[in-house]
Amino acid sequence: MTPARFVLCALAATLTLSVATAVQAADVKRRGGQAEMMIGGSLCIPSQAGCKSTDEIAGRTMPSFGMGFTLGFRPLRALMIGAAYNVGFFNADYQTASTDAYRASYQNSFFAVIRGILPIWRLDLGLEIGPGFSRQVFNARGGVLPYDRQYSQGFALKTAPSIDFFVTRQFFIGGKVDFIWNFHREVCTADGGNRACFKRDDNDQASVHQMIVGFHLGTTF
Repeated sequence: MTPARFVLCALAATLTLSVATAVQAADVKRRGGQAEMMIGGSLCIPSQAGCKSTDEIAGRTMPSFGMGFTLGFRPLRALMIGAAYNVGFFNADYQTASTDAYRASYQNSFFAVIRGILPIWRLDLGLEIGPGFSRQVFNARGGVLPYDRQYSQGFALKTAPSIDFFVTRQFFIGGKVDFIWNFHREVCTADGGNRACFKRDDNDQASVHQMIVGFHLGTTF
């Protein structure tokens, strides 16, 4: 073996040993209870309705505030099961001839979730999926539209990739994106005490879907 080849082999062996030692040295608690919070932004995803102008009103649904909470249990390092809650607001900035069409609009969602996790040293690479329930409400300004609010509720599905880094043995920070896909059987409009509901085609989806992206932090216990 030539000296140069010997040096390369020695460097490769040293690097491999260093990585293996670092992985083994990561003192991280990855089993038991886990509590999480996400704070960030909420974005509109087109569905039956778009996130931009319609034939009746001009404007778009711009980003707004969103957040989420998860409480789970990790029976294995690579698996978490639990329950999650999300709330995301819609900044529905649409104009009629006289004024803004909408005021506060939002979506509440509840899910049972299961997350597959790839643990690498202090990193957790996760992919979450969960069935649940969501309620979506668009509140109209008084007298501007033919109704006070438009809403729908029913089955929803969440898919969510995440990446987290354990700063201490139990506390982690990172980022997460929650995609919330709504499959509601009908959309309703309410005006005072009167309500009218109608079914949609294309899987009877709600007006729009939602994406919540943000700063993710949590702890195991």
